[in-house]
Parts: sequence; structure tokens; C-alpha cells
Amino acid sequence: MFGFPFSKDYYSASLLNLMIREDLTRELEIIRGKDVAVVGAGPSLVDHREFEGEVMISADGATNYLLSLGIVPDVIVTDLDGITQFPDSLYVVHAHGDNYHLLHKVSELKRVVGTTQVPPFGRLKLFGGFTDGDRAVVLARAFGARRIRLYGMDLDSPMVGRYSKPWLSSDSPASHLKRLKLRVAKDIINEVIGKDL
Repeated sequence: MFGFPFSKDYYSASLLNLMIREDLTRELEIIRGKDVAVVGAGPSLVDHREFEGEVMISADGATNYLLSLGIVPDVIVTDLDGITQFPDSLYVVHAHGDNYHLLHKVSELKRVVGTTQVPPFGRLKLFGGFTDGDRAVVLARAFGARRIRLYGMDLDSPMVGRYSKPWLSSDSPASHLKRLKLRVAKDIINEVIGKDL
């Protein structure tokens, strides 16, 4: 559908695998049986100052907003292109063909689970998902969340939230490619949660 080259995905995954010091997948068990808040970086994110959930999973740039409120998420799902602050959380870092140049940031992180979109190898996992937001939802479901609440997941919005990318100072129109990605993300979330958003 998108024509992303497998070779670049594999190269990025290989780099990430070399950086992962140990398999910390077991730490994701904090999700099991819990009510989980999944926080995305859509335009409506700034409408929320409180989040219900025993465990919080943030999607990439949403972390910057949460930290501005003094909230440190338990788990951060990221491909490293939106997050600018790195609290002491568990990171689920995704390698793909467009982010190999950002993977150096992994060395700054204490606790990392590496994920890939190619067949997994080494210490890398393949939980599923396409964008940081839907990967967070897939992760919550895969690790047995009792309930998943979504915040800032504006998958039908024509706008990209200002916390999505560090260079945005306000909500901006979503590109055609971004709208396609959000459509795929919505389909994945609908499948995982079992209802239409």
C-alpha cells in the first residue's frame, strides 16, 4: 500500500537490535489485568488534563504534553520522531526504514523493548500496529489490559496535533500520506478493540 522498502526496514531493525542490551519484554506485564490509558498526540489531546487508568501508555510526542502536566507515563511507544524529553519510563522503540538516523537516541534510554515490522530477530519483537498510537493500543491488548481508554486519538481529524512532531507550534493540516496512515491506524484499533471508533 505504501511501498516502503523492506531493506530499509531491515537495516533499521538491525541497528536497533544491536543497541538493545537485554530483553525487557517481561516489564510490559504491568499492563496485564489493568485499566490502561492510551494517550495519542491528536489535536484533542490538549483538552485533557486528567486521564483514567492504572497504567498509562503514551504515543511518542504525546509524552511531551504529559510531561508538561507533570505526568510521567509508564510506557512510551515511539519511533523517536516526536518525543523530545526522555523520562525514566519503559520505552517500546519501533525501528522502520525512515528512522534509522534517530536510533542513536536509544543510548540515552535505560529501559527499552525493541520492535520491528520485519520478521523479528535477536531481541526485537513484532507485536503489530502501524503508527505509534495504534501500536500502543495493540500493545495494551497483547499484554492483557482489562480495559483500554483512548485520549487524543483523533484518527478522523484533518489536522495533526501540535505535539505530534517537535517542529509543530500549532495543529497543522494532515498531509495525504498522514491521513492514509491514520486510516490504517483506525482500522487496526477498531479490530483490536472490537468496535468502531
